[in-house]
Order: sequence, then structure tokens, then C-alpha cells
Amino acid sequence: MLPATALEMLEGEDLDRVLAHAGECTECARRLEEYRGAVAALALTLPSQPMQPARKGQLRERLLARARNDPRARARWGGADRWAGWAVAAGLAGVLLVHHGFHRPLAYGWVVAGVVIIALVAVGVYAMVQRGRVSALEERLARLEGIKSRERSRGKAV
Repeated sequence: MLPATALEMLEGEDLDRVLAHAGECTECARRLEEYRGAVAALALTLPSQPMQPARKGQLRERLLARARNDPRARARWGGADRWAGWAVAAGLAGVLLVHHGFHRPLAYGWVVAGVVIIALVAVGVYAMVQRGRVSALEERLARLEGIKSRERSRGKAV
């Protein structure tokens, strides 16, 4: 079962048994490492072959579907994930303000609170810039998909 383990073909109890035995038996552990080395060497020596166009298209569509589904997954939360970080930061700033207001009202608590607020504003600006970049990349992807679909339709028409 060592070669199958090296090829990552085993699962479940079989894999657990082999790994447990290899952890106790130095001979099997050595052989497993040799098999893994052979598998890695074999993977590096095989010639690279281009993927079949149909399979390439299916893989591309699956990846794009996953990328498209990501924003919808976030929308299921009703936008709560977008504001969760801000709510935590505002809560911590409030705790800091209250704490220093009671325990050291004239100490540096207000300065620290001011620094925290400035940091929060900076993070907000950074988030807005990143959101703009993501939107631009999504628009670019949509344009490229449109170009690709037009090319496919032209190829079928010819």
C-alpha cells in the first residue's frame, strides 16, 4: 500500500493505517519517502501536453462560475460581513473611550482614541480603494468574456 499512499490514492482508514505504520516502522517510512520522491521526479519528467479545448473550456467555466458565485455568497449575509469589521473596531474604540474616561480622564486616553479613529478612517479609505480595484477587474473580466463569446460565435458562423 506504500506506492498507493505515495500517489495519494488512499483515503480513510487505509491511509490512516499506512501512515501510522510508517510512523513506527523506519523501513516503511524510508520506502514511503523513496516512493514519494519517485512520484515527484516522474511528475517533473513527464512531457507537458496542452489540454484538450473542450476540457479547457469546461475548466474555465467552472472556475468562472466559482468566481461569480463568491459575491452572491456574500450577499446571503445581507451585507453583514461588509460591516462586521467596522462594528468590531467601533466597539473597541468605544470601550477604550469609556475606560479612559472613567479611569484616567486627563491622561492619554483621548490621544489614543484619536489615533484609533484616524487608523479606522485610513482603513476605510484603503477598503474603498480596493473595492474600486475589484470593480475594475470585474468589469475587465466581463469585457473579456464578452470578447471571448463573440469570437466563439464568429468561429461557429464561419
